[in-house]
Amino acid sequence: MNGAGSEELSFTFEGRRVPAKRGQSIAGALHASGVSTLSRGVKYHRPRGYTCGFGACGDCPLRIDGMPLTVSCTTPVEGGERVRREGAFPGAGFDLLRTADLMRPLLKAGFQFKLFAGQPRLSKLAGAVLAVLAGGGRMPSAAAVARGTITRVERLAAPVLVIGGGVSGLAAALAAAEAGHEVVVVDRDFLGGRSQVRTEQIRNGQTRVRPDRVFPVLLGNAERHPRIRLIRGLAVGLIDGLVPVVSEREGVRTEISPEALIIATGSYETPILVPGHDLPGAMLADAALKLAAVEGVPPGRRAVVVDADPRASEVARELSRLGVEVVAQVPAKSVASITGWSRATGVRLRGSEVEGGVEGGTRSARAARIRADLVCIVGPRRPAEELALHAAYASAGSHDLVLRDAPALAARTLVVGTAAGDPEYSLTDISRRAQQLAGEIGAGSRSDAAPPQHAAPESRRSADHTTQTSSTPE
Repeated sequence: MNGAGSEELSFTFEGRRVPAKRGQSIAGALHASGVSTLSRGVKYHRPRGYTCGFGACGDCPLRIDGMPLTVSCTTPVEGGERVRREGAFPGAGFDLLRTADLMRPLLKAGFQFKLFAGQPRLSKLAGAVLAVLAGGGRMPSAAAVARGTITRVERLAAPVLVIGGGVSGLAAALAAAEAGHEVVVVDRDFLGGRSQVRTEQIRNGQTRVRPDRVFPVLLGNAERHPRIRLIRGLAVGLIDGLVPVVSEREGVRTEISPEALIIATGSYETPILVPGHDLPGAMLADAALKLAAVEGVPPGRRAVVVDADPRASEVARELSRLGVEVVAQVPAKSVASITGWSRATGVRLRGSEVEGGVEGGTRSARAARIRADLVCIVGPRRPAEELALHAAYASAGSHDLVLRDAPALAARTLVVGTAAGDPEYSLTDISRRAQQLAGEIGAGSRSDAAPPQHAAPESRRSADHTTQTSSTPE
């Protein structure tokens, strides 16, 4: 794991200057400066903070340079940005609309339809009030619209297309390229996604290694390979055999027509649904580790690790190694609630006995409440399956015909890594399967005689990207 660089940057947040370092995200820099509330929930206006770290939860949308609802935990600081929060009155830090949270018993789903069923005027008024409560912000500025407008469309035929440039995706791409085919790899940033912080080891031949140890080697090999092209951008789905890839800041949409598709979109962490899990200061494990190890920002000083997955002990040890005091490791079933409002202040327990392993030892504490400024929730992972399901819908002809969560995919479609539900996948197995897939492509797609006529590998990597929750690779 590598921390942020030393280059000093800054941006403006609601009228004040916020310092940052190269490699930090907007949300990470705000967390370092003491801003715990990044947004408000659209219905009850509960505060939201840095939660998942990889653009999958929707808790950190900010208005950045005139563009509302920008995912700030995956938006890198470039310097000079103008940032503010929206969707609250008078502001997200102190929001009078948070009184909606006190009225939750009266504001159940669909209440307005039942309450005003016979009163059309009141129903219209209630709809207007709810629109204010759920407002996501103002329209984008003219400059933001201009920056995000697609001005050029490129078409590209790819024998093999890999979506997800993490460890599993790069291993598959290298294997397909070695089989003699041109390969295109699409990823939003080619930084490694969750493989930067995953504590689970993967199999590399006869050895077991952490993903962040092998990612730089795989990326370097892919950058230098004459048959691999790396494209930074957002793969928006599979449409009539085409995969549109959007790079907003470049103003380019690349329409890729693949003969074979490899999906390596990684996985998500799932939160533990106890009261207060959504409050600032309660983070998923990958987010806390990303702040500490990648962004160089302490996620907190004192942490309680909520254990709902076998990797919880390893996460606790990693947090300790990174300078966070882990005061307790608590089984999720023992948590009555996560406490706090503007910042999480610990957990309330169902019982009085708490046990947890920290740095190989065992501690026991009797308390009805454990105080901390970080609650690190270690929940199970689930595959990021959106693109795989989209491919299945396209193959079946309708989503109504796909009746299982793990449907059969179209021919020449392969899902690898944690996107396939395997957290401890084998690189050897991925390479073998990718070579088998490449073998199904006709000989006319091979390029054994000469490398493809592209630009040099270094110049083939476009400069910018957009975010995609289903393209967080591992």
